Amino acid sequence: MGSAWHYNQSNPVREPAPMSSAMLSDETKQQLEQERSRLVNDRRKIVSEIESSVSAQVDRTLQALNALLDVLAKVEVPAVDDIVESVPDILEHATTEVPTQSVPRPRKIGTKSTAKPKGKGKTSQSQAFDAKHLKGSFNGKSLRDAILEVMQQDAARVYATDELIVALYDPFEEADLPIARRTLGATFMHLIRAGKAEKVQDKPPHYKLSR
Repeated sequence: MGSAWHYNQSNPVREPAPMSSAMLSDETKQQLEQERSRLVNDRRKIVSEIESSVSAQVDRTLQALNALLDVLAKVEVPAVDDIVESVPDILEHATTEVPTQSVPRPRKIGTKSTAKPKGKGKTSQSQAFDAKHLKGSFNGKSLRDAILEVMQQDAARVYATDELIVALYDPFEEADLPIARRTLGATFMHLIRAGKAEKVQDKPPHYKLSR
């Protein structure tokens, strides 16, 4: 029987010979290979989920920034101090939840309708939020002027952001509500700076006309 030890000429101490894969049983090798395959598959799945989650979050953030920049491009540029003061309010309504595997169905913002669709014709679908697409009664007006028009209907009243959104826009996807809130928040920043409106509450934001 051969010895499991060998003699190293540079080191006179006897050392154990390296273990050969042949010493592992077929069953053990099979288990190790299965474990390796499982770990590789799990790694791919985790990396894919992380990439999808991060990509979706970046897309939502870019969409919010594009809407906000579109509004800011149409009004006078505020002072740096005004922008800094508005950042906490903008971030407060930002969506930070990581999307789950089950995606909720989008719902409409606005009045609820209980009428059932007739026949098998095309069903109406809620639209994505568009800051420039106001209700027909505000046709040709800027968002800034439309807000003032709504609030002047009851000049002494305090208005919540969501109330004004319903008054200004036709129903749209509920997932876009945070974008609509940030759009109105940015517009009110200019109205406040111009002395035409006042913010009376932060969480949630409420506004009234300046006297």
